[in-house]
Amino acid sequence: MSAMHSATPASRRRFLQQLAAVAAAPMLLRTTHAARVNPPALLEIENGHYRFLPAGQVFCGGVLPMEGYEVIHAILRTALPLAQGYVFVERYLKDAGLAVQALCGMELRVPAPMTLDAFRTFNIPYVEQLRKWDLVAGNYSAVCRTNVAPGLNPPTQASLHAFSYVSPAKHKGSTFCVSGTADIDPRGKIIAAGDTSAAAMTEKLKFVIDVIGGRLAELDLSWSNANQVDLYAV
Repeated sequence: MSAMHSATPASRRRFLQQLAAVAAAPMLLRTTHAARVNPPALLEIENGHYRFLPAGQVFCGGVLPMEGYEVIHAILRTALPLAQGYVFVERYLKDAGLAVQALCGMELRVPAPMTLDAFRTFNIPYVEQLRKWDLVAGNYSAVCRTNVAPGLNPPTQASLHAFSYVSPAKHKGSTFCVSGTADIDPRGKIIAAGDTSAAAMTEKLKFVIDVIGGRLAELDLSWSNANQVDLYAV
C-alpha cells in the first residue's frame, strides 16, 4: 500500500473518506497519535529540493517537497527491467532539466514474494544505485519505495513500474508521497498468515492503514491530505 497526492476525482475522495473511517478505529489511533508526540527530524536532499522522513537504508517513510516545488508521479507505459529502469530515470530527469537527486520514489514489480533473506540480497544493488545517485543521507535512503508481486501476469524479473520526482511547481496546493508497506509486523511476522477470511483480510488492511497513517502523522499530514491511495491484495 502507498499514498500520495495526485488528482481529486469524486470517486477517489469518497473512497478516502471510507478509508479514513477505517483508520479511525480505536485499535489504530494509538500508534498514529503516538507518532505525533515526538516526530523524527526530516532530512534534506538539497539538489532534489525536498525533505524526507528517515526510515532505513532501503526506503524512506515519506517525502515533502520544498516550497515552490511539487511531487510528480510518472507511470511507465511498459515496465522496464530494473537495470534499464535506472538508465531510463537518469535520462528522463536529465531531459527534464532536473538533477537525478530529484528522484523521490520508486515503484517496483517483482516475479514473486521474497523471503526476508532474498529481500536483503535483492536490496544490496538497489541501495548501491541510490548511493551512486547521492540519494542516501548518512545511512538513510531518501527515496520512497513500494514493491508489488502481481498475482496475475507477473514479470519475469524485477522491473520498474513507476517513479516519482520533485520539480518546480506548476500547480497550486501541497504534494507529497509515502512509501508502501506490506502486512508484515516489525518482527517479520505476516499478519493473519495463510488466512483469507473476511476477518483476516480486515485485520491485514487495518494493520497496513495503521502503518501508513503513522507515516502520514510523522509528516504532520493525515488521510484527509491524500487523494490517491493504492491497495494491493490477492
